[in-house]
Amino acid sequence: MTANDAEKIYEYLESQKEAQLKELIRLSSIPSVGTNPEGLEDCRMLLTDLLRSMGMRTEILETPTVPAIFAELKTKQENMPTVLFYGHYDVMPAEPVESWNTPPFNPTIVGDRLFGRGTADNKGQFMAHLMAIRACVEVLGDVPVNIKIILDGEEESGSPSLEWLAETYGDLLRADLVYVSDSSMYSDTVPLICYGNRGDLSFDIDITTAETDNHSGNKGGVIENAAWKMVKLLSSMVDEEGHVTIDGFYDTILPVSSAQEEMMEKLDFDPETLCRLYGVKRLKFEDKKEHYRHLMFLPTFTINGLVSGYGGEGSKTIIPCHAKAKIDIRLVQGQKGLDIYEKVCRHAAKAEPDAVFSEYSSMEPSVTEPSLPIIAKVREAIRKAYQVEPVNMPVLGASLPNYVFTDVLKVPTVSVPYGNPDENNHAPNENMKLSCYFSGIRATAQVLLELAEAK
Repeated sequence: MTANDAEKIYEYLESQKEAQLKELIRLSSIPSVGTNPEGLEDCRMLLTDLLRSMGMRTEILETPTVPAIFAELKTKQENMPTVLFYGHYDVMPAEPVESWNTPPFNPTIVGDRLFGRGTADNKGQFMAHLMAIRACVEVLGDVPVNIKIILDGEEESGSPSLEWLAETYGDLLRADLVYVSDSSMYSDTVPLICYGNRGDLSFDIDITTAETDNHSGNKGGVIENAAWKMVKLLSSMVDEEGHVTIDGFYDTILPVSSAQEEMMEKLDFDPETLCRLYGVKRLKFEDKKEHYRHLMFLPTFTINGLVSGYGGEGSKTIIPCHAKAKIDIRLVQGQKGLDIYEKVCRHAAKAEPDAVFSEYSSMEPSVTEPSLPIIAKVREAIRKAYQVEPVNMPVLGASLPNYVFTDVLKVPTVSVPYGNPDENNHAPNENMKLSCYFSGIRATAQVLLELAEAK
């Protein structure tokens, strides 16, 4: 591929904006909510038709839950790398529908934005990949590198079959790089590149001390209080500084690499702005390094909810017979969900034998070394596409199922979001800024061209 080829592709993209927008509107009109099998089926049909029209080989991959869409297009060039694009065609429910300014499944352009459920999360972002691939085919009669696409039908439900897919169709999904576009950019014009994310372990803890609540006077002091037992148990797990005291909790954490450290040092840090953003008076750590170290490279132990006894108006003098805590632990590189869960259970068995654990679920952390040559190619492509240095986030504090690619498929994975920061994903008035959509198409095209130079 030559510089002249790149210019031809960019000229074509500029001339095709109306058609690119129509494709997104058509796709976003389908109510592919996870609870709507007919909408999911309609969406699969539309996408497979579109992918086939681009010359791609397509296949519906059946899973124990919701089918995924696979597509593949091989380059005519020899010895080129393979990139696997991941996206999801399911969307969140639109409710509360009355809070929308436009019909959620009648995508509507208002100013420089396309409003509608799924326009940004995730149809607009994976559609950017498809439009870039189509441009290469139309202009060059070929694609710069080998391309594979996997479109998940249940990401909004936690992708329960994605790991099964990777294990079952490992050879089919084999690639040199996985490229994910989801979530939002750093700003409308400044791209963000993420090289990993924390995992998430969730579970409930229940403690029951009696068949019913009891009178706090008549029986006070002679029977156990479930609320106090829960408080003591949780206090035994985390100290006043937030350090988890469970035996072996930190033992398997991997060290921060020099490339990750360097990226962390380059991140902006404005405590005042962050306080306004978070709605708090102060941050736990005023030091930049400590702030990002705790956000990216250290696990958390969070009480999501704590329920016991009476919480209504006035007083009710009782001894609570039951207490429930909902917990989530954000896992970092080197930790495994089941291992940490078992350590928590062993601790609880000694500290509070009446504690009962349930509702276990886990998503493993993911990490890709930022210094890999193929990852450097992606960085260069994004810089060229946006004409600005991207913000590099070594690890995202939140959780994504990217471990399926890094740990099961053993493929380096990078996340480059194309959505605008105020996309309102999962909320009423979800929207994709048109300038972000078109710049995302150009970014994907540039990534394909740049990866062709990584042979």
